[in-house]
Amino acid sequence: MMTNPHRYLIRMLIFLLVVFTIAGLLYAPLLQAFMGNPALNGVILGALVLGILYSFRQILRLDPERRWLMNVQKSGKLDNRQVKPVLLATVYAMLADQRQESQLSALSLRSVLDGVAARLDEGREISRYMIGLLVFLGLLGTFWGLLQTIGAVGAVVGSIDTASTDFDAMMKQLKGGLDAPLSGMSTAFSSSLFGLAGSLILGFLDLQLGQAMGRFFNELEDWLSAFARFNDRPGAADANTGALAAGMSEEAARALIHLGNSIAAGEDNRAKVLDQLTNVNMTLAALNEALSDDRRLREQLAQLNAGIAQLSADLAEDRSKSSLAVTTELRTLAGAINKMAAGNRAAVTPRRPKES
Repeated sequence: MMTNPHRYLIRMLIFLLVVFTIAGLLYAPLLQAFMGNPALNGVILGALVLGILYSFRQILRLDPERRWLMNVQKSGKLDNRQVKPVLLATVYAMLADQRQESQLSALSLRSVLDGVAARLDEGREISRYMIGLLVFLGLLGTFWGLLQTIGAVGAVVGSIDTASTDFDAMMKQLKGGLDAPLSGMSTAFSSSLFGLAGSLILGFLDLQLGQAMGRFFNELEDWLSAFARFNDRPGAADANTGALAAGMSEEAARALIHLGNSIAAGEDNRAKVLDQLTNVNMTLAALNEALSDDRRLREQLAQLNAGIAQLSADLAEDRSKSSLAVTTELRTLAGAINKMAAGNRAAVTPRRPKES
């Protein structure tokens, strides 16, 4: 939030109101002093009025610059439809140039601030000159009045008739001759009075103008510094790069700073790639271990299959042997039964008598 310069304008108006109030209370003696040399005093008052108007103009010039800067701060971008600033022309050029890059180097920031400070200081030069002009006019009236006084005193002294014995006539002649020296003294003191008073008034107005411009410049510097810190990559350019860029032109320094930023970005990317490669190696190691476990499992399964096949073969062989043994036993048993049956049939059959 930028400080409104109208607060300093109000201070100036209050100060002028106090001055005019005092001048109104002292109107009669001031008018008499003014009439001591109306021409020179009129020039002094005219210069005072011009200085007052110029101070007010310089204060009012800050308001459109402030409003333009606040719009840029709120929107974050330039609006070509707005009137281009005058005091902040370097800021406008810088923002327009950096709009594509969104980056502000420290060297650019310093050059922009120097340009704005030069423009603000240039606006106060006329005000300072007007203060010096009022002092000069006051001293000019003083020396002018002193010259008139010295010339009139010399004329008075030269006109006195020292040979005359009439003292009253000499005093009347001296009194009449002192009008011119007193008029010269009036010119001298009245011009000094108006000149010093005018310089005092313009000095206070210039003080308020300087405070307003100083506050405006400080707030602009704070905003641009924050803007630069926000956009610049921290650690992008080291101290050696900044020191080297300080002795180069703007384009060369900017190119060097971009190179430093690119190198720093490359280092960051290289570190990220190394981290990613480390993660890939860990993943491959885990996968290799998993594959080794799978290979061992397949070998165990193959051994199990071989064992199952051998067991099946053994079972088949045992079954065939058992079947053969049973068959043999059955055949033996059948033979024994047949023999028994044959013996029984022989016992049952009667014997035939022998023929004699």
